[in-house]
Amino acid sequence: MSVLPIPRRRGSALALFLAFFFPILCRPLLADPPLPSADPAENSAVDAATLRKLDKQAEREEARREKEARKAAELERKRLEKERQEAEKEMRRQSKRSASIQPPVRAAIPVGRQAPPRVLAAIWSQLVPSRKISALVIHVREQKLYVYQGKTLAAIAPICTGDARHPTPLGRFTVIQKDRNHLSNRYGCFVDNATGRIVDANAVIGQRPPPGTHYEAAEMPHFLRITADGIGLHGGYLPGFAASHGCIRLPKSFASEIFELVQDGTPVMVVE
Repeated sequence: MSVLPIPRRRGSALALFLAFFFPILCRPLLADPPLPSADPAENSAVDAATLRKLDKQAEREEARREKEARKAAELERKRLEKERQEAEKEMRRQSKRSASIQPPVRAAIPVGRQAPPRVLAAIWSQLVPSRKISALVIHVREQKLYVYQGKTLAAIAPICTGDARHPTPLGRFTVIQKDRNHLSNRYGCFVDNATGRIVDANAVIGQRPPPGTHYEAAEMPHFLRITADGIGLHGGYLPGFAASHGCIRLPKSFASEIFELVQDGTPVMVVE
């Protein structure tokens, strides 16, 4: 008896092969990507040594930039100081050649007291009317105002700052208000009704006037306010020493001149 051979199908063998080996061959492609490491060096194509080298280079570059910035600031400070000294020398030369020092103004001095010595100086000015003022620097100890147009020292003028009881605040400010005909809302004087003579030049608003007098608010022409509580620069009497209630008094003609060249936001620095 003969046995007939069973025919084999090629398609069934191929299907069996793919069913067994296909998942094994595709496993690397279907696997989830590895989670990133917490170490930046492991997530980067650059090794840790190279990263440390780059960090050091960045630190050196930052230190170099800081050094250059400090050097530039020091050079600028020296330049401005030299310019200020040269301007003061020129001012002293002009004061010797000119009698332009402000004439003394008589002021009431309480009995038994003497006025401190006057230290007024002449105004030195090379202001350019077409240029705005870029900064005002007030030196309390020197009783002087330094005016800048751009980076150029353009003028120096005598001033009167606050006395020991009402010191002018130190620091950096800006002009926040301009008032050509400002009147103080705090200080003034008592004036004789009959003669118009000032009886008391240090009156405070709210005080009862002496009999036969009335209160008048202090005039502060060409006022440049720098604080919310009323401190500012304005034209006024300069006795030659610190004597104001905190404001910075300027020669009246000079206050009028710089008033036109100062804008809201102009920087003001008050130093000791």
